[in-house]
Amino acid sequence: MSPRQVPLASRPRRRPPALLLILGLVLGLAAPTVVAAPASAGPGDAFCSTNGFFEPNPANPSIGTTWTFIGSRSNGSFTYRYWMAQQPSGSSILYYRNSLVVKCNGTALVLSTTLATTGASGTAHCTSSADMTPPASSVTERYVGQRWVPTQGTTPTATIRYWHREWFSYATLTWNYSSSYVVRC
Repeated sequence: MSPRQVPLASRPRRRPPALLLILGLVLGLAAPTVVAAPASAGPGDAFCSTNGFFEPNPANPSIGTTWTFIGSRSNGSFTYRYWMAQQPSGSSILYYRNSLVVKCNGTALVLSTTLATTGASGTAHCTSSADMTPPASSVTERYVGQRWVPTQGTTPTATIRYWHREWFSYATLTWNYSSSYVVRC
């Protein structure tokens, strides 16, 4: 073996890009963030292939993040999957932390965006599960799903609802993804 060759077992291991994305999410990126994942994210990507999972915190595994799949919508060859992150805070009760939408091509992660949660109590975004399309508009808002979560104490005090906005292309006669948002009711 020449001095430049290093046995496979002693080579440093590179962290996969998807693992780095998840690590960034665990660190609590509060601002809306967009992260592109490489095409080689692979079929094992949990955000595109599961309905929920637990992600231990490396410093303290007992306070990891529980990811709950809310629902999905598809546009073209992509599926947009909506996720809720919850963490315990001094007890076994899981409190709402933040929300995420991921863009998937099959089971491969293409893009991930942390969604800011805005208040919408008393609006149709909190009371309706029907598509909302203003008259003479080529934009529609589609309901994805909701979860009732504790936000303080032991009593569930908020409903977090997920919405998917699309626009209609008259040139291709298809609905196209526009944006995602999350409301607290």
